[in-house]
Amino acid sequence: MQSIETASPPENTLVKAPPLMFSAPGHPATVWSDVNGTVNQSRHINWSGGSAAAHRIGTVAGAAKVVTNSLGVQFSWNGGFVEADAASGRQIFSYQNRPRYGLVLPPGSEVEFRIKEKSNYRFLSIELTPEYVLRACELQHLAAVTVIETWDYNHPLSWQLAQALYEECEHEGRQGLLYVETAILLLSLHLVRHLSTATRLESFSRRGGLPAAVCKRACEYMVAGLHQDLSLTDVAAVCGLSPGHFSFAFRQSMGMPPHSWLRLQRIEKAKTLLRDHTLPLTAIALVVGFSNQSSFGVAFKKETGLSPSAWRRASSL
Repeated sequence: MQSIETASPPENTLVKAPPLMFSAPGHPATVWSDVNGTVNQSRHINWSGGSAAAHRIGTVAGAAKVVTNSLGVQFSWNGGFVEADAASGRQIFSYQNRPRYGLVLPPGSEVEFRIKEKSNYRFLSIELTPEYVLRACELQHLAAVTVIETWDYNHPLSWQLAQALYEECEHEGRQGLLYVETAILLLSLHLVRHLSTATRLESFSRRGGLPAAVCKRACEYMVAGLHQDLSLTDVAAVCGLSPGHFSFAFRQSMGMPPHSWLRLQRIEKAKTLLRDHTLPLTAIALVVGFSNQSSFGVAFKKETGLSPSAWRRASSL
């Protein structure tokens, strides 16, 4: 079951021991915490096999011990003051006043965070089940893949993906699960390729496209579910492929990733509906698979250069 859930505490909400600072909902870490602070905003996205949570933190101080149950990837953008460290095994990691900081924690990691003071920062926490990572990377033949615990994780591509995922959480998943899972897929492939013990990783990008019948099946499935928030995992399963294989092969066949193709179909359907001036924009947004009118307007303008209402006026001239 895939879902987008949001939670936005009021400005400067005082929180005691906020577990969302250290893990995402749905696949949480075990947390023993004595942390106090203010959370300005918390929003998250869940999908089958993982979750991502984005937070805007006002201030925080205290200590917390975390034991991860899944593969955890955390990104922090710091706009204020930072004085903190973390203990993992016998190693101590310090991250005083860095503009950004990333870390990768494999399942079973035990880390104690000691925060003297942190203020005005954004935080993204991603949790991926080991089964999801194996399936996404076509490594189901392995019982497990060991990902290396990594501090000060600073690969440029991963930070670009993190920013995109943060924005999706913050904007209530307005581009949909196909988009979110594509970004997660790329992040998973990068982690397994560069930070794991896997000796063989499929190179999806060097494969050919989908067979015509399989491509047709995928397109028909997406069009039939135009009103739903389809996930990459579900569409790939219809084709009998892993998310990674399907995503890259579909792009080879259609010249664009699945989420972009689906957005085009939604906009074309919306154009037809907009010609009926009795239909409100909110209703059209829901019919073509957008969670609200705002998300619909952003996507429509990106594709056409006009807002839905402006396009409706222009088409009636």
